[in-house]
Amino acid sequence: MMKKMFFTALAVVFFFPQVSCALTVSSGLTMAKVVLPGEKTGGVIVLTGGESTETVRIYQTDYMFYADGRNEFGKPGSNPRSNALWITYVPNQLILQPHGRAEVSYQISVPNDEDLRGTYWSVIMVEPVPEGTIEPPGAKEEGIAVGLRIISRHAVQVITTIGDTGTKALDFADKKLDVKDGKTCLVLDVKNVGERWLVPALSVDLTDPTGRPLGRYEGGKLRIFPGCSVRYNVDLGPLKPGKYSALVIADCGEDKVFGARYVLEVK
Repeated sequence: MMKKMFFTALAVVFFFPQVSCALTVSSGLTMAKVVLPGEKTGGVIVLTGGESTETVRIYQTDYMFYADGRNEFGKPGSNPRSNALWITYVPNQLILQPHGRAEVSYQISVPNDEDLRGTYWSVIMVEPVPEGTIEPPGAKEEGIAVGLRIISRHAVQVITTIGDTGTKALDFADKKLDVKDGKTCLVLDVKNVGERWLVPALSVDLTDPTGRPLGRYEGGKLRIFPGCSVRYNVDLGPLKPGKYSALVIADCGEDKVFGARYVLEVK
């Protein structure tokens, strides 16, 4: 007996709606406070609307980042250096009118704990809720409709540093030379191994194989929280093959400078 086999074709349709995030955080994305144990402080996050009415959700996360590009937004209070549980805010949702202005008020209540040292931080997320989020796209006959929405959220970093306490320390964790299109780039991974947040301005003083100074090359300025790491890319320009001496300087201000010496071989 011959059996008949039937195949059903499944059509999957993807929808890519155009999304424009008109919402802006006009008060800035960094709220930094110097506090003492037992102290209370606070502030206001100011939101500005765009062309249309938007529903905005406000919530908290922890935040860690690493030189390899990873970003971790963990549960509030999961990071030992999180201040998320010190923070209360209102509202947790609001309606932002076209070209309107709204405020999110937050208060920080620092625990009365003399063991607190250095910097603690977390993030208050401000996220538009797309219209029609609750209702899934309808499926047509003999097919499945799959909706894709792009949501752009704003991360407001709330940073608290306990007076002048906490150590300042950096580790030059990794380095490599990247040669491309005739240019040489020094790639440096730098980790904050101290207790206070730092914003090092990194530069490289380079000497050629004959001992002649070639000048100072700037690598920019990056924020690093304790336990986090960043990657600096320093453009050294075109270099001939040979061994070069490099003095790396990380200037954190307030008379705090870190350095490292390397021999860089260009092949």
